[in-house]
Amino acid sequence: MTSTETPGLRERKRAETRQQLERAAVTLALEVGMENATVDAICESIPVSPRTFFNYFDTKEDAILGVRDVDIDEAALAAHLEQFGNADLTESIVGLIFALIGPTVPDHELRQGRMELARKYPQLLGRQLAQLTRMGQQLVDAIAVIVGRYPQFAGDTEAQRIAFAELILPFCAGAVKIAVKEFIAAGGTQARDELQQRANALIREALEKLK
Repeated sequence: MTSTETPGLRERKRAETRQQLERAAVTLALEVGMENATVDAICESIPVSPRTFFNYFDTKEDAILGVRDVDIDEAALAAHLEQFGNADLTESIVGLIFALIGPTVPDHELRQGRMELARKYPQLLGRQLAQLTRMGQQLVDAIAVIVGRYPQFAGDTEAQRIAFAELILPFCAGAVKIAVKEFIAAGGTQARDELQQRANALIREALEKLK
C-alpha cells in the first residue's frame, strides 16, 4: 500500500516522535535514575517499539541529551557562511559546532531536566561530544570550506586547508566542552549565545597566551 502522507507531514510526525522520545527519556531518568531508565522502559512510556527508538537514537544517553547527527549539506553550509560571513574564523567554527550539538527540543522544563541529569551524571557530556567524532569527516570538510573564505588561506591547496581543519577542530571543540561544563556547573541558566561567547573568549585567551 502506498503512503498518502506528504513529505512535510512525514517530517512533522518524525519530529514529534523524536520529541516524545527525548521527553520520555529525560522524565524517566529523573524519576528512576539513568541506570534504570532503559530503552524498553522509555519506549513503553510513549508507547513505541524499541525498533522505532533506534531509528532515532543509538543509546538512551543520546535520547536524554537530544543528540542527533546532522548532514552538513551545501544549503546548510551556505546558510552558515552567510550567518558568520563577518566573524573571525574560530568564531565561525564554534558557531558550527554549537549548531550541531544543540538539542532539538529547547523548552525550559526539558532543558532544566537535562541540566540536572548532566550534573548528576557528568559522563553524559562525553556522549554529546562523541557526536563530533562521529561526524568528524563532515566537520573537517565543512571547516576546510570555511577556511577557504579567509584571505590568509587564499594560497593554500585543498589538502593544506583540510590539514588545518583537522588541527583547529579539536581546539575549538575543547573550548566548547569547557563552556558547556561551566554551563552545567552554573545550573544551565545561560543562553546559547552566551555559551558561544564564553567558548570564543576561551579561544582568544589561549591564543593570546601562545603569542
